[in-house]
Amino acid sequence: MTYDEIKEKIKIIAENYKDEPTGGFITGDGPIPAKILFVGEAPGKTEVEEGKPFVGMAGKTFEGYLNSIDFSREDVRITNTCFFRPIKLKETKNGKHSISNRPPKTKEIELFREVLNEEIALVNPMIIVTLGNVPLKRLTSFDSIGECHGNLVFNEELNKYIFPMYHPSALTYNRNEAFLKTYEEDWQKLKEALNGLIHNA
Repeated sequence: MTYDEIKEKIKIIAENYKDEPTGGFITGDGPIPAKILFVGEAPGKTEVEEGKPFVGMAGKTFEGYLNSIDFSREDVRITNTCFFRPIKLKETKNGKHSISNRPPKTKEIELFREVLNEEIALVNPMIIVTLGNVPLKRLTSFDSIGECHGNLVFNEELNKYIFPMYHPSALTYNRNEAFLKTYEEDWQKLKEALNGLIHNA
């Protein structure tokens, strides 16, 4: 399976999906192979416009923390659980239409199950970092990020280590000191986990 074939699959799935409103699609970004693969939820407006994952506000936060563990964006692969932008269309009182993001539905995540597995196999990372609850539920048996963040989990099916983390946008909503400290500690734990895996490889 080549990456061009994976991209073509994503395009076909996204363009043929008509059950719910969607607003464009993207593919992953970064080197193949890569030591770390970050898996987000689904693209938003900025991501679709620029054709890359994690380029909005959360992306800037993400890059800052990535730099704090001596990695740059060019070193890592970033992809999604759902590759099209799930949207909600609402009509306002004055007849205008508004478009907002919504979380991907289970069936939408399932559409891309095989594609994501193929990308993981191709990237062959030492560690897969899930950002937020959507990729967490897709790649582990946990229901909530609160119970497992910052710990290495082994996925038997993929034969890969998973490292669950909070989504960087959580910092926007959760501005208390304790949460910020936890989030920063998780990045340091990621660095230690990766160093441990490299050392034992």
